[in-house]
Formats: sequence, structure tokens, C-alpha cells
Amino acid sequence: MLNYRQNGNGPSLVLQHGFLGGGGYWEPQFAMFGRHFNIVAPDLPGFAGSADSPVPDTLEGFAASLISLLDHLKVERTMLLGHSMGSMVSLQIALDYPERVDRLVLYGSASSGNLPSRFESVDASIARIESEGVDATADHIVPTWFVDGDQAPFAAMCRDAGRGATVAATTRALRAISEWDVTNRLHEITTPVLIICGDRDRSTTPDHSFRLSKALLNSELCIVPGCAHNVHLERPELFSSVVLDFLTRA
Repeated sequence: MLNYRQNGNGPSLVLQHGFLGGGGYWEPQFAMFGRHFNIVAPDLPGFAGSADSPVPDTLEGFAASLISLLDHLKVERTMLLGHSMGSMVSLQIALDYPERVDRLVLYGSASSGNLPSRFESVDASIARIESEGVDATADHIVPTWFVDGDQAPFAAMCRDAGRGATVAATTRALRAISEWDVTNRLHEITTPVLIICGDRDRSTTPDHSFRLSKALLNSELCIVPGCAHNVHLERPELFSSVVLDFLTRA
């Protein structure tokens, strides 16, 4: 079973972290979101507190692992907020288990693991992990998620939240991302969707969010100025306000 954090009362809201992350990096959102929702913040298989969980080799497998956790928690329907790799997993859930999702927030997202404008290629990240290890790679990658790099106020907290992942887990996850593409299935999604991206995101650049907004007819788009890949930690109050407006709107 996946490790997870839980807080608050009300309708369920899943906060799904991304690659090299962990449920703990949602800490700034726990208090505000917990006033409105029953928050579940899982650690993906192979990451953070779920480091010992079997790691799927496809994003469909990652999606199924999250559904298994929701079954365990007896959560039949939920609102779903996914960041980066977690947004890809969330998008896969919306496609494969549409009856389980009330509203969807795709944050720092894309419909394909083909990310030619990423700060470095997926293959380069895999090679770095295999040659330098996970910790050194995370020390290199995490600062790219912030405009202010490792000097950003929440950079150290974000880095700590993702500790525990193994070489096998991270390389398998990256290969699963690189082989994933649901662009031709986006028309199947009818649930309301909010798309969020920082205008200086170097991982999933804003053009991916623009393409999602055009393909998902029941969607809204928010590009946040002066932010990179971690809007929720660079502008936490603004991020939380935008998300809450979308999730609580009639």
C-alpha cells in the first residue's frame, strides 16, 4: 500500500506529487485546502515514503496503484490535482477511470512524455541518475523547478520531501514517462479541468499547457507570471486561491 498523508474534512481531494517529489511538498496547501476537503497526498510507488512499493513500468500502472489506494480508503469519487509526472498519472486516471474523478487540475502538465524543450532530455536524466546517483541528480534537478534556484524559500523543503527514491525506481519512472502519450485521447475527457503552469517552467513549458487547453474543451487555463515549475511553492497563496476557486465553484 502506498504511503500517504491525510488532512481535513469534506469532499475528497487527491494531491499527487511529481518526479523526485513526495506528498510532503504540499505542506503549504494542507491547511488551506483542509478547510474544504479531505486531502489525500500519496507518495508515488518507489518515491519518498513509498520507496519500498513495487514500481510499475507504465503510467497506466502508476494510475492503477493510486486507484488501489483510493479503494483501500473507500474513496469512490475524488477531485484530483496532479503536478508534473503526477499530472500525467492524474490524466491517465481521468481517461481510464472517468467515473472516479469529479474535477481535474493538471499542473505543470503535458499529454506526452516527449518533452523536447525540457531543461535536459529524459535520456540525459536517466544517464545522470545511473552515473551520479539519485541524490546528486535531485540536487541538480530540483533547483530548476524554481526561478530563484536553490535560494528559493521552499527549495530545501521540496528537496527533502522527495528523499528516499532509488535508482531503479527513478529510471523506471522516467522510461515510463518517455513512452507515454495520450494526446489522441484527450477528446474523451468531459470532466471540468483546470490547467496551471508557470510562465518560466523549464520542465513542462507553457506550450504544453496551451495545447492541453485547446484539446480539452471543458477546461480553463492559468499561466502564472514569474514562476517556474513549482508554482505551488513559489506563489503558494495565489496557487491555492486559483485552485480553490475552481474546485469550490458551483
